[in-house]
Amino acid sequence: MNITIHRGTDQIGGCVTEYEYNGWRLFVDYGEQLPGTPKTTLRIDGLTYGDLSKSALLITHYHGDHIGNISDIATDIPVYMGYTGCEIYRKLQRRLSRIRGEEGKKAQKAYNRSGLINTFIEDEEFKFGPFLIHPVKMDHSAYDAYGFVISVVEEDIRVFHTGDFRAHGSIGKEFLRTISMLPPIDTIVCEATNIERSQHDANPEWKIEQQFKALFKKNKFNSVFVSSTNIDRLFGIYRAAADAGRIVFMDEYQYDILNSVIGENDWLSKESHKREFNKGLPFVLKLDKFSRDTPKFFIPDKLWQLIKWKGCVLIARQSVQFESLIESFKYLKKYLSQWRGYIDPDSPAYNPALARLLGSDYKYVHTSGHADIHTLETLFEKINGVTKIIPIHTDNPTKFMEVFSPKWPVLLLKDGETYTLSGK
Repeated sequence: MNITIHRGTDQIGGCVTEYEYNGWRLFVDYGEQLPGTPKTTLRIDGLTYGDLSKSALLITHYHGDHIGNISDIATDIPVYMGYTGCEIYRKLQRRLSRIRGEEGKKAQKAYNRSGLINTFIEDEEFKFGPFLIHPVKMDHSAYDAYGFVISVVEEDIRVFHTGDFRAHGSIGKEFLRTISMLPPIDTIVCEATNIERSQHDANPEWKIEQQFKALFKKNKFNSVFVSSTNIDRLFGIYRAAADAGRIVFMDEYQYDILNSVIGENDWLSKESHKREFNKGLPFVLKLDKFSRDTPKFFIPDKLWQLIKWKGCVLIARQSVQFESLIESFKYLKKYLSQWRGYIDPDSPAYNPALARLLGSDYKYVHTSGHADIHTLETLFEKINGVTKIIPIHTDNPTKFMEVFSPKWPVLLLKDGETYTLSGK
């Protein structure tokens, strides 16, 4: 089996990895490069041109740096992705397609292409040519994220492509148990996002939830800026608000995303015993039909009275509607629960509108979606038979080598370089 990392050996995001055997090609991820990264246009035989009849693409999860270029590949290439993750991605692209201009057009193309995706569920093995693919559910800030054990059975070769992962999220313990049960693996192609950033163990999601619970009890009116696709965090915030006795508000898009994961009956059965209003469901914000010139959410007077009595937690996004609603509160505690780079003027991902809406008087409550050094080492310890570990999705591969070699058999590749894994 030939392993080629076309992009991702020295940058975070935009990764494309190829597994080739006897002319059959299995690609993993085809994402956009992150803002601030020198842009490269890839020409990859079997993916962007040439004979596509023996090629397929696996998607680890719905973050743009892993799936963002899906609309650029031919419909002849079969694409595989987790069922729920695909549903969330399609809802996201449908929403983005409403934006005017090139961004909306690109989202519409991605939405159309995603309608042709072949979906799978956890542990549902499938074949493509000589490859046997075993999806392994990973703990990540994107829901329904997967790594893949890619095997060539006739050669008794197994590679584990981790995708993005961590072990401090809602399924962290379950994920580590799953890893320990994998068959012997020859090579791990491993994400290493935090190799330079992380000097300590990451804060677990349950601690973030506890922190929010204490803050919501202390502050009556609250607004949290968080990614609408960070399912772990959203449910943690919801549970924290419920325990604190606060009313939860979110818009229709956020509610729709969450219902991809949990149906309305589950909202009711799991949370209704904690809340005596709205039958255990969050309040869904809808637009005021009589305010077209200045778009804003409609909140009835009775609901305003309930907010003043009970307090609230507003799951916020950067938009004129949320801005108008936030301005209507005299006392409102704001929290940022996503990457700080979005409000850092020196960051390539700086969002001035979000920074302005958040202001300077806010509290940062967040944890990473990626593995810390301790978790990486735990992963390596739990997998048997490893002869090579190849880091990707990192901007400092040399640091990875310094941390883990010579204890672990680290191999550094350059973009476009091929490593050949021989059968036993």
